[in-house]
Amino acid sequence: MARPRNSLAKARLTGAIAKDPQRYRNRVEPKVDEPLGKPPAWLTKVQASIWKDLDKRLPWLDQSHRCIVGIAALLQSQLMSGTIGVPGMQLLRQVLGQLGATPVSAGKINWTPQIDDPDDELFER
Repeated sequence: MARPRNSLAKARLTGAIAKDPQRYRNRVEPKVDEPLGKPPAWLTKVQASIWKDLDKRLPWLDQSHRCIVGIAALLQSQLMSGTIGVPGMQLLRQVLGQLGATPVSAGKINWTPQIDDPDDELFER
């Protein structure tokens, strides 16, 4: 299995871009600045409250996570009502892991709060 790619931010910090600029020439990392937003209308009240709880507890979630957060809210509501079986619980665990909401996956999240730095305009990136 191939090693996972380093992020562009890590490549900048370690100097890998300066060492081999051709390797990173066409690399673009997606950046979504829009927050997760309000729960969709198709969620029930309980599911919408789960959505809001996930949004509060996992501040790195953004618009690109809306679909999987909806799945997590649906599965967790089924768990709370007792209508989910073991396969559904495994799926919920897997979905939460993908969101970085488990102890193991939270350590893999590379997230820092967005802070406006007045010096950003002075330095080239």
